Amino acid sequence: MKFQKNTFVLIALALSLAGAVSLLEFQVNPKEEAAQEERQKIFNFQADRIQYFTIKTPANILTFERDYDIKGGKSSWKMKVPTESPANQASVDFLLDRLATGKIDRTINATSDRLQEFGLDKPQATVTVKLDNQETHRLVLGKTDFSGRFLYALANPSEPPGQNFSVLLVPFDFKNATQRPLSEWKKAEAPPKENKSKPSPVPSPENK
Repeated sequence: MKFQKNTFVLIALALSLAGAVSLLEFQVNPKEEAAQEERQKIFNFQADRIQYFTIKTPANILTFERDYDIKGGKSSWKMKVPTESPANQASVDFLLDRLATGKIDRTINATSDRLQEFGLDKPQATVTVKLDNQETHRLVLGKTDFSGRFLYALANPSEPPGQNFSVLLVPFDFKNATQRPLSEWKKAEAPPKENKSKPSPVPSPENK
């Protein structure tokens, strides 16, 4: 009986220990996952902190500036270059959201002689943003990777580039976010209002 009693005590202790370990894992894992997500982010800033950004492609250089409505405290975006025009808010939001929330799939350690291999010697787009604290951040986008799901990229590369650097694999969405026709960056003009006034009646032969 004493042997059985000791066995039950050991089993109870084992179950208690297993429960404590499970509870600890439950408490620690969410923190580790949150930390891992932060490490995977390309940049560590919120989209609403961006005050100014530039998109440079082989075809165009576009610049945008946040414009504040003094009365309502709200902001909108204006294109400054190549023409001054209200910006398409949806197009701007799509890009800025990707910059603020985009995650790195993986990182490749490379040397400067491999820039051409990743299409980073002649980037398809370079995005530069300025935050409300005057910090600037830059994302350089190169070729699509072999899977077609990611782009090779550099985040905040040094100037001039060093001999060794980290190539990031970032979501393909960045291509869609930067490679737009100029018209899609401008706010669509409202269609002209129809003239609903009735035409003047044609005089009848009797009234001529």
